[in-house]
Amino acid sequence: MNNTGGAYTPPPEVYQAGTATYARLFRESASLNKDRTALIQDDRSITYAVLDDRSNRMANILLENGLSRGDRVGLLTRNCIEFVEVELAAAKIGVISVNLNWRQTPEELAHCVGLTGPNYIVCGEEFVAPMKEAGWATDLTIGKYYEAALTAANSDAPSAYVEGEDGLCILFTSGTTGMPKGALISHRAMVSRTLIFATETGAPKDDTFIAWSPLFHMGSNDFTLATLLRGGQIVIIDGYDANKMIDVIEEYAVHYVTVVPGMIEDFITH
Repeated sequence: MNNTGGAYTPPPEVYQAGTATYARLFRESASLNKDRTALIQDDRSITYAVLDDRSNRMANILLENGLSRGDRVGLLTRNCIEFVEVELAAAKIGVISVNLNWRQTPEELAHCVGLTGPNYIVCGEEFVAPMKEAGWATDLTIGKYYEAALTAANSDAPSAYVEGEDGLCILFTSGTTGMPKGALISHRAMVSRTLIFATETGAPKDDTFIAWSPLFHMGSNDFTLATLLRGGQIVIIDGYDANKMIDVIEEYAVHYVTVVPGMIEDFITH
């Protein structure tokens, strides 16, 4: 009971004490591994502490633009560090990341954006025009504008109420039997996928995952998010490149590599 005689309402942090959201577990992973490398892309690399800070800043940008729990942020870009930052930022405030497929036609893109109704759109520079053709404006472009926005943003950890069954991201089917269909993945589902990944592959906690397939697809998205919860590092490659993948395998400890039928023979040959 509170002092006015009504029912006691605990503060949000008490409500969430027993809730294993992806965002909460990532914060713990970032705290435990703050000096370890989280993401590598070409000659760029950032630690868990930097990734936590940058995703905090992006989360506060979303909050300042009026987004709140249950809203959606559209994300259209090729594989890059910023993709992961935006997805983590959304997770921290209960916003759903709509991971759009840059291979789609303007008609398909318009369908997927219209289906999910994002309140804010982050886009790679090369996809601003296709997004405009699909009938949607971009709110933040990755590159100098993105970096300037992050530099100016509040770096404090955002305060938001998030539950385990809240949506984490929306992935799309290929659309072979019609227009692509969105699949909503919850925080709890992603935590479960992390446990399954660890069990099925036996990958060590500090494993290196090679994210070469599109991050808008579960093949890279799932294992990237899972690796971040376990304290490993992700090397981001923009598409299949056997030589780059082999360089990573030679330089780092890599326990698990995703391959698909169309690349197996070529990869073995290399």
